[in-house]
Amino acid sequence: MVGPGAVIQGSPPRRRSPVTNLWYGILPAVILMAVFFVTPIGYTIGLSFTHADHAGLTLSNYAAFFSNDRFTDALARSILMASAAVIIASGFAYPLAWFLTYAVRPGRRLLLLFVLIAPFWTSFTIRAFSWQLVLSDSGVIAFILGRILGEPIALGFLYTMSASVFGLTLFGIMLITLTIFSVMVTIDPRLLEANRDLGGSEWQGFVEIVLPLSFPGWVIGAVLTFIICVGDYAVPTLLGGGFKPVLAQLMLSTLKGTYDLPMAATFAAVLMVVVLASALPLALVRRQVRLQG
Repeated sequence: MVGPGAVIQGSPPRRRSPVTNLWYGILPAVILMAVFFVTPIGYTIGLSFTHADHAGLTLSNYAAFFSNDRFTDALARSILMASAAVIIASGFAYPLAWFLTYAVRPGRRLLLLFVLIAPFWTSFTIRAFSWQLVLSDSGVIAFILGRILGEPIALGFLYTMSASVFGLTLFGIMLITLTIFSVMVTIDPRLLEANRDLGGSEWQGFVEIVLPLSFPGWVIGAVLTFIICVGDYAVPTLLGGGFKPVLAQLMLSTLKGTYDLPMAATFAAVLMVVVLASALPLALVRRQVRLQG
């Protein structure tokens, strides 16, 4: 017979959760998201299906969008510029993340990470305006090249798509480097030691070990960079000049010009669909992490 104060051997004491209902903890966040995120998006999508006078539902806004070459070209240009920024930034981010992980002493990583992040503590618009001054035909680069060559130099780089991609790429390098580094630094160094012991080269270690294991970090950084770049307005305006507008510029010009809210909402809804589609690779990352776990 077991007394009331006795402890049964072999049965660990049952742990009780400090919170009886875990939903209480996330309920404020759910309410906040519903009020300030879901509700405006739902209103914007609903507005895109209305007439200019808000009378009745219609698909005419989407029909007008996809039948207008100016609108579809702006959408394609937004996707192209964001994709180019991701690809170019990835080419710089992987070597930089490799350097921070394997070539820098742990004590100096913090300083180098600070140097990498510090320029991005300023406003996105201020950075774009600063590069506008640097890349102009009367800017610092043109001045230095003119002194070296002995004649005035016109770069002809500012107010082009290439200048816009350049500005977006600078941001992408920082973001993708950080996400790759955050995963790369957790890779067990014994895997690379085993690769060297078996006669593998540094390149083989990168391709066969580091690249597959750090792939989730790259996907997260690439998706975040694409999402930010595809809807950016400041860089294409200040560095691209707006001569070949992206979708965000057309949306703003519609609001300032005709104030056609349903059409502007259509631009926003199309951008949201592109953003949601670009986030699909994150599902692959989740699946890969599950398989590795």
